[in-house]
Amino acid sequence: MDNTKNDFDNRKIEVEDYFTFLEIIDGDETRIKYITNGNTVEEKISNKLQTIFIANTFLILYNLIESTVRNSIVEIYIKIQEDNNSYEKLSKNLQKIWINQKIDKLKEGRYNHDTLLKTIQNIANNILAKETIALSKDDINISGNIDAKKIRKLAQQIGFAESRNGRSLEKIKNKRNRLAYGEQTFYDVGKNFTLNELNNFKQETFDYLSDVILKIEKYILDQKYMKV
Repeated sequence: MDNTKNDFDNRKIEVEDYFTFLEIIDGDETRIKYITNGNTVEEKISNKLQTIFIANTFLILYNLIESTVRNSIVEIYIKIQEDNNSYEKLSKNLQKIWINQKIDKLKEGRYNHDTLLKTIQNIANNILAKETIALSKDDINISGNIDAKKIRKLAQQIGFAESRNGRSLEKIKNKRNRLAYGEQTFYDVGKNFTLNELNNFKQETFDYLSDVILKIEKYILDQKYMKV
């Protein structure tokens, strides 16, 4: 889990740096000084701009959540390949995930009889030949939809222990999506939040994701991906 932990730590530093910036610009008399055309200009940072910066926090926190969860699950997939595990060695949870990934392309309107037959034959041959199972990170379907509830669902599907709490993750996800999909302006999202509330969101996110990483690390160390 070293790669995931390092990435998590680096992204946390980015978040902390951004919060330091928010604290600097917080207040009614915060001013910015810059040079344009050889002249020094000093202007007050407007409350509206401060509010926009506050809203941007939801994008930064969501980026941390999605990347950390995805990277943690990929660590499981990498370990399965490194150990050269074949289908019959995996837990029922991982067997099901692998089968679903194999048949995911066989959605309505995207296959014919020959394609279906070929896919079934490939699955059967892979199992019978005891080939190493390769799970694809591209099929980790969490983009734009990750919160504590989704993480608990992933825990149930894969088999690692669930993390408690994480209530703020749903609000972070919802606000991020309203910004990403253009449903609300940055000002409309940011105007209802204080820096203190954002700090609470940040800390809960850090704590929750740290626990997720620990639980997935234990899952890997205990080889819970293997058949009992």
